[in-house]
Parts: sequence; C-alpha cells; structure tokens
Amino acid sequence: MLRRKSVYFYVAIGLIISQQAMAQFTQSSYSIFGLGDIHWDGTAQQAGMAGLGISNGNKFYVNTLNPALQAINYEAVFQTGLAVDRRSFTNGEESYSSTSGSFRDLAFTLPIVLGKWNLGFSLTPYSTVNYGFQQTQPGPENSVSEVDVSGEGGIDELALTSSFKLGNLLLGIEGALYFGQIQNNDVFDLQGVRQVGFGTTQVLTRRSFSQVSATFGAVYRLPISENRYLNLGSYYSPAFDLSQNTLVTFENLASQGGAFSTDTLVFDNDQNLSVSIPDRLGLGISYQETRKITLGIDLQIQNWSKFRDREGQPEQNIDQAFRLAIGGSYIPNFSETTSSLFEVISYRLGMHYERTPFFVNGDNIDDFGLSLGFSMPLNAVWGYSNINFGMTIGSRGNLNTVNLIRENYLKFSLGFSLQDITWFAKQRFN
Repeated sequence: MLRRKSVYFYVAIGLIISQQAMAQFTQSSYSIFGLGDIHWDGTAQQAGMAGLGISNGNKFYVNTLNPALQAINYEAVFQTGLAVDRRSFTNGEESYSSTSGSFRDLAFTLPIVLGKWNLGFSLTPYSTVNYGFQQTQPGPENSVSEVDVSGEGGIDELALTSSFKLGNLLLGIEGALYFGQIQNNDVFDLQGVRQVGFGTTQVLTRRSFSQVSATFGAVYRLPISENRYLNLGSYYSPAFDLSQNTLVTFENLASQGGAFSTDTLVFDNDQNLSVSIPDRLGLGISYQETRKITLGIDLQIQNWSKFRDREGQPEQNIDQAFRLAIGGSYIPNFSETTSSLFEVISYRLGMHYERTPFFVNGDNIDDFGLSLGFSMPLNAVWGYSNINFGMTIGSRGNLNTVNLIRENYLKFSLGFSLQDITWFAKQRFN
C-alpha cells in the first residue's frame, strides 16, 4: 500500500502547483485579439518534437493531444510540467524583451481494465492572453496622452478521458470543462495640462468564461513487423458556445495611487451571453519502432473566422489557423542493463510552421520554430520516471506593414513523469 500511495502524493503536489495562473506560461503581442494565443503543442516531451503526438504515443507518458492514445498506458502514469518563455519584440524602430513562465500541464491516467480501458485526467491551457503596449498620442491644449494597454489571463481545459484498446484500434473520448478569465486594462494619463483631483483614468474589462465540450479521437496501429508500426491518428473537437460574463468599469485614479471614483459601464452576469468557438481537427501519421525510433507528421486545423463574439459578430483580426509539425525521437539503447546514461536517454527533434489565428492589416501572422528535447530516466523504487525537457527557438510575425510586430522567442519546457508499475501488483505485506 505504501508504494501505491506514491502516485496519489505526486497528483496532490501537482494540483497544489497548478493553483497558480496556468495560462500565463507564454506571451505574444497578438494575444490582444480574439481569445488569445491558442495552445497546440501538448506536454513537455511533445514540445521537444514540435508538438508531435496525434498518432504516436508512449506508455511512459500521458498524451494530451489525442485522447485515444491514453489507451496504451498499461500502468498508472502521472506527469506535470512548467514552461518559460523569453521573447524579444520589435516594430522596426524600437525593441524590448520580456520573460514569462508558469505551470504548464498536469495529467494522470489509470487503467481500469488492464490493456483494454483507461481513465485519464488532465489540466492544460487552451489559450493565453499576455501582452502590453504603451502609446503616446496628442491631447487637447498641446497636452500629451500616454496610454498603457495590457492584458492577461486565458482559458484552461480540465478534462476527463476514457480510452479503449480494441486490438490495433485505439478509441478515446474526452469531456472537458473550459474555464478562465481574461482581463484587459487600458490606463490613460494626460500630461501637460493642469489636473484637478486625479492623475489618470482606467478602463478595466474582465471577461469570465465557462462551458463543457467534448473531443473524440482514434488511432489505428498497423503492424509492419515485430515491434514496428505505422500509426494513423486523428481527433475532432466539435464547435461549441463558450459562456461569457463581462464586467467593464471606469475608474478615476488619484496621483498617489488608488481609485477615488468608480463607475460600472457593463455588467451582463444574468444575460446568458456566449461566444462561438469553431471546431478543431487534427490528423497525424507516424512510423514507430518500440523503444527505439519515432518519426511523424501532424496537421491541426481550426477556422477562427467562424468565431463569433457575445453579440454574434465576427472579429476582423482573426482568421483560419493551422499548425504543421514534423518531428521524431530516438533512443540509442533502451536497456536496464546498459551502463551508459546517454544510451537510455530519449532524444527529440522537430520543426513547426503555424498560421496563427491572427490577421492584422491584411497580413496573416505566421509562426515558425525548431525544437529539440530529451527525457532522462531516473531511478524510482515504485516504477519508471523521467525528467522531460523541451526547447523551441522561433519567430512570429513580420514588419511588412505598419503596426505589425516581429517576435523572436525561446521557449523552455520542463516536466516530470512517473509510471507506477505496482498498481496491479499483488501486495504480499500490508
């Protein structure tokens, strides 16, 4: 019983860590539009392969991209991770850099009927809002208006997955609660005129979201020879309406700080308004040699031009989005008897091209990156554990037209995974 309790311990620790702002592990100037920057690339070990993971999986990790692939986890598996994003921004004239980071994901899968039926739990970000701008504009009477525009928050996905193994066919269904809050803050400071009683004004918009939806997944593992497979995988998330409550306040701020007057401009808590989230499709194909080589390609598509705001209107700055990822992994010699640590490490490499949902001044905002990573096994009394690392270097946006920003970034993902091999073992002593 003592060994079995170890999994519960790590799940509890992961839940405590995840109470921090989940959706803040990345940043982008373009997340001012729509619901922010959409999360595509799975967990830390998947990020090391540019997010590859729709058709390929591994029994030592939890796959959060395709619910069908949790059917190959024959033992209980727990994993968690965090991420750091270092990014530089330029508009062609000025440049600055920023760093953000936070909890990234939490997942746990448990076999109910060994080799046939698994249940899984995961907590992952769906979108991220994290941006900040400062603008200077002419004001009345030769004054200058300084405007600070910022936003933070995002939408998270809390999912319960049921997956099945029917021979070489894997099937999965995921029921998910989407929830979160996005806060936009515009601060106006008028310089050069006599101000009486206050220094700045602030407009604060807080949008809260919640809704339940589903994702369906399937994978067929075609045997080529012993321990070699050609995998075909897909998932589909139908369109759904995401409930939204909005609060907008206007505040006069004293020069010493703090608001001395506040007006509520919008409060629609009882109006049952919602935004429309478009459907999402993922397709993947991969070659896999068990505990040796994985090579694959994934395509994910989501047409954000179908997005509708709470008034039922489209947003002009978001459009069709897709993500293409190519990657793989290699283990030199997976053997418990080898004396070399470097032979049992899983090495990963990948590249991605993404057409983001953002469409600004007639230009699509594209994202390109190269990824690498590894998983290093650790000694564990109760099972097989790994430290998982992923790194992506990339670029987003261009300077083709006015008001566009180019972002160069370096992302680090660090995770821990534990496979508990004692779950179905008979206990001789209690």
